[in-house]
Amino acid sequence: MKKLFMIISLIISLMISLYGCGPIDNENNTHSNSGENIDSGSSDNNPDLKEANTLYIGENNIPPYENTFNTMVIYMPEKASDDYSKIAYYNIYKNTANNNQYYKENINTTYNLTPRDKLNNHIQDILNYAVENNIKPIDNMNSHKKTIPENIVENTKWDNVYVLNGNTYKTINATCIKVTNEAYFFLEDGLTRPTNEQMNEIATAFTKDYKIIHSFFGKEDDIDNNKKVTFLIADFEDGLMGYFYPVDKYPNGTFAGEYSNEADVLYINHKYFNSQVYEEKKIDLIATFIHEFQHMTLFDTRKRNNLNVNVSVWINEGLSMLSEYYGNYGAPHYNYIASYFNKEQGISLIHTEADLSYGLSYLFLRYLQIRFGDDVVKKIYASNRDGTQMIEEATGMDFDELYTDFITMILVTGRGITTDKRYNIEEFNGMQGSEIYNRNGFNLSQIIDEVNSRNASNPLFITNTGNSRELPLYGFQITKWSYQPQTLNLQGDTKTKGMYNAW
Repeated sequence: MKKLFMIISLIISLMISLYGCGPIDNENNTHSNSGENIDSGSSDNNPDLKEANTLYIGENNIPPYENTFNTMVIYMPEKASDDYSKIAYYNIYKNTANNNQYYKENINTTYNLTPRDKLNNHIQDILNYAVENNIKPIDNMNSHKKTIPENIVENTKWDNVYVLNGNTYKTINATCIKVTNEAYFFLEDGLTRPTNEQMNEIATAFTKDYKIIHSFFGKEDDIDNNKKVTFLIADFEDGLMGYFYPVDKYPNGTFAGEYSNEADVLYINHKYFNSQVYEEKKIDLIATFIHEFQHMTLFDTRKRNNLNVNVSVWINEGLSMLSEYYGNYGAPHYNYIASYFNKEQGISLIHTEADLSYGLSYLFLRYLQIRFGDDVVKKIYASNRDGTQMIEEATGMDFDELYTDFITMILVTGRGITTDKRYNIEEFNGMQGSEIYNRNGFNLSQIIDEVNSRNASNPLFITNTGNSRELPLYGFQITKWSYQPQTLNLQGDTKTKGMYNAW
């Protein structure tokens, strides 16, 4: 009996050791991952890097490091919100035996509106008005007179076409210069015709990219009933390679002072077909076709599903930048991301006004795609929410937690600090010349180091600690200290957070 009791006790002990440490995914025989689509791996130094390296309000003791010490300060609200007006104030004191200076990014506090910013703000105003007043886009053109010709072949004329040029419209005539299975390409009359080589490159690329959008994103509508997308190459404001203008999806005269071509049309700037400019900007220009097509597809898909067509700009632009990645146009993304860390760092991820960062928006959407898989894009498309709540619905995660993971990733990826796949992203760590680097176009830790190194001797980057700083909702700033601190005293508004590590 005693022997039997010992055997039973042993079996119970084994069962506890096998099953007592967490729920098991029966299908894969692995521990459940709270709905995350990636294996988080393990941390080399910290079992939970994010928690172990958090700075809290008040004085924080810092363990000694041999490398240069870095901190990141974040402001986040009590709950996920799209209240863009929130601003936090913080300061951070350093106590060392040497001095209390640090290198800091020279944040550009005076931001001039670019043509793209102005257009995005204008479109937001129009779509807000349409949503608030329950104004519906065109379902089909059966009850409307088309402005675009019924039957289009090469050399077909399209007269009296509206083109937005800055704050005003101009009316032009255009001629079809190329037809493919997916698209018509029109050129504004009087402009130099692109070369056959240029048009063949662009048409071939869009044939590929048309399928990519349908596969990963959604499908466009056909309000003008010609079964193709129309591209109009025209002369308009510098600073815009192209644009999608949602007014064209509504009947002409719907919005006071606005003009609609009542067609599935996207606009491409003729200036970039100049032979020298074309060779310098070829990838950017070809990427513009899929970028703008994503904007149209998102609008149309949400319209068909009776969802709000006015998606936050930071999400919409992030998706279009992501479409460029899918199209294999990663090389220009280096400049967008470097621009963020060089002069845009400190602005909010979720802002839709002038301080939108294409580099940061892209980095965040690409992070979501890597972490949650390609299906996260279609979940965003199908969400009945917007802004941070749209991201929560698509990922199944609290936005504050997801954002903190994202920021932690920026601080440590590629640094040899952790193997946790939430924070160390292989696709962002490729060395120059490698297949991963060529596909993505950048190495994130390299970009940050290059920006810091380039500005290390700039007096504007050296600041005394203790100065009060502004930080917007879901914004962050990286600080590179000149000496290893013994303590850091973080002061700031509620929910101001910090993290630290050494590179």
